[in-house]
Amino acid sequence: LAAFALCPILVGKNRYFMEHRGYRAELGRIFWAFDCGHYLNVAKIMFLMSLKIFLWSLLFIIPGIIKSYEYFAIPYILAENPGIDSRRAFEISKQMTMGEKFDIWWLGITFIGWHLLALLTCGIGELFLAPYIKATDAEVYSILRDKAHETGVSDFVELPGFFPSRF
Repeated sequence: LAAFALCPILVGKNRYFMEHRGYRAELGRIFWAFDCGHYLNVAKIMFLMSLKIFLWSLLFIIPGIIKSYEYFAIPYILAENPGIDSRRAFEISKQMTMGEKFDIWWLGITFIGWHLLALLTCGIGELFLAPYIKATDAEVYSILRDKAHETGVSDFVELPGFFPSRF
């Protein structure tokens, strides 16, 4: 169920945040993956990503955590190019996060104080904190994508950017 419903919504959420960086995106973009024309590919790759992280986690948890940071960019890559081949999506994400996994992890650690403050409000603060964190993740992906274009890991045909009229 998660691969066919929640994972495409995650990709749509990432699409929303990336589009919202430059345009006023509509909240309905969260369901974008269902009508982009590549729904099954998105669900398949997100299922493979979840399965790989789970299998790596069976090796004393730490390898699974490392792989989850290695695959950080996959939902964003799918939000940008939903028709991409699964092997290529994993390859691009691996190359994008090479040498960056610790920094992505550290950025997540810096939100611990905000999470503690949100707990003081009986969790209501999380309603405001979660979008802030997701917008931060979108900025991280934007930086990784720009670096991938500069270093030749990918090009503008493969990762064309986020425009509201696309798909």
